[in-house]
Amino acid sequence: MIRKRHTPALQSTTVLVLFFLLLSYISLENAAAILSRKLEEQFAFSFWENERMKDEFARFFGLKRPETGKPLFMPPPILADYAEALVYKDIPYGKKKGQALDILVPLRLRSGEKLPVFVFVHGGTWIGGSKDEVLYSHFAREVLKAGYLFVSLDYRVYPKVRFSGILGDIRQALLWLFAHVEAYGGQKQFVLCGHSAGAHLVALTTVQHGVLPEEVYRSITQVFLLSGPYDLPAYDETLDIPFKNLIRRVFFDLFEGRNNLRELSPVFQVEHTHISYVLVVGERDEITPREQSEKLLAKLLEKNNTASLFVVPNVGHGGTLFVLNSDFDQEGAFAPIFRALLERKTKNVVVQ
Repeated sequence: MIRKRHTPALQSTTVLVLFFLLLSYISLENAAAILSRKLEEQFAFSFWENERMKDEFARFFGLKRPETGKPLFMPPPILADYAEALVYKDIPYGKKKGQALDILVPLRLRSGEKLPVFVFVHGGTWIGGSKDEVLYSHFAREVLKAGYLFVSLDYRVYPKVRFSGILGDIRQALLWLFAHVEAYGGQKQFVLCGHSAGAHLVALTTVQHGVLPEEVYRSITQVFLLSGPYDLPAYDETLDIPFKNLIRRVFFDLFEGRNNLRELSPVFQVEHTHISYVLVVGERDEITPREQSEKLLAKLLEKNNTASLFVVPNVGHGGTLFVLNSDFDQEGAFAPIFRALLERKTKNVVVQ
């Protein structure tokens, strides 16, 4: 057996390559830490608001509190018990991983009864998030109490797909629901709701004709938009953070080119529609500032649409979800408004 001997030159090259790989890793790790600290500073109120909410959710539902910055998930049996619902988990609406949705049917649904359907689209900056997070699932109880089926959907995120693929998943999920929801006790009457990036997706899908087939589009009666970015060119300018140029390149790649930002901004695509819009934003939201919602409201009203804006006092980015549940709304005011709007017991007015 002949053994090959490594020459000193080859050994030196190997060591040099390993050194630069280690240096790159350390640099990337440091860059990530610097960026994380800066983001935490810039969005401190919303960041720590989210951590406080996780504390309360964990205590209320008897869940183990995750470490800071990590999501808290809702186990299906706890959700079913809390919402008093039959939970159909992870129903595929497509063939790709991540194309799945949950349907919650109230236990009190009578035989033969068909309920309107509330569809929720989670946030996560188009790169993360999950329908299974407590932040997104806890207010299903309020929706069911108002006489709706509750649907929460997942979609593929960047970098697995770019924006056309993300929006395509939302469209595909809605087409699937239109074709199949009656088998779960639903009727072809939909209320859509999105938070943060999910609000952007829902808004872009509904403020204009053509994203959905007209028959499906006409089945949407009401839209709730929570803490969303609706003017992407302006949103791009709000960040003042390290490595901004690098992050902007990722942002532009996500939206498949800088020139697409305007076309993919709901404020620039608004048409007159039959849909009633309810916009909600936290007074202290640093991530998607109040001006984003105000711009969209102005455009909706300019096109003679029915629209309302609720600015929630002393609430940040995630807090607009927290107050939609009467068990967590400490002010005791917003959750009843939410339910009344769903039950169509109030008129749409601008409340600021």
